Amino acid sequence: METLERLAELDPVRTYPQRGATLIAGLVGAHSFRLDRPDTDPLSSESALTTTDPTISLPLRQGRTLLGTLHLEIVGDAPTGTQLELLKWASRLYGRGLDYAERLGDEGGRRPGEAVEETLRRAPLTPRERDVVSLLVAGCSTREIAADTGLTVSTVNTYLKRIFSKLGVHSRVELIARMAGTATIPPRANYEAPLPD
Repeated sequence: METLERLAELDPVRTYPQRGATLIAGLVGAHSFRLDRPDTDPLSSESALTTTDPTISLPLRQGRTLLGTLHLEIVGDAPTGTQLELLKWASRLYGRGLDYAERLGDEGGRRPGEAVEETLRRAPLTPRERDVVSLLVAGCSTREIAADTGLTVSTVNTYLKRIFSKLGVHSRVELIARMAGTATIPPRANYEAPLPD
């Protein structure tokens, strides 16, 4: 479960595909992996697949759209029922993250800084929550946000959970995508209880 949580916390930067695939491979002790996506070169672990038939191939989807396939080579025992179930959930989360990371990488799809500030102003967040989101959008890690705001890392994580709930997002990637303009935020009236500014 910790791996799934860490997968949701990866920042949406250029290294997301590599880091996410590495986390999933580690979930089942995979010896190596290869990520195949359309219109991009395959991405592999440091040690390449040694066989042409990987042990497990995970389709990566966002909704019904197939984004690619993650091939894992496992040396030793094949994953059991619980591990397979975790892999299924990890591949779903990873697919969503890949989609958002790709859209964030498209500079033409981002809003200018003023539009991000306007979106943040309209969001039903407290001033401290807005500070946390602003720092996250600026590329700060959890530790950097804690240092800048004078909060503990645990408190920053608590704020992030509240923010996710209020905005109806499931990960940092999705939150940043909403703020950057690659996914929309519903109007304020759609929230359960709008907070005062």
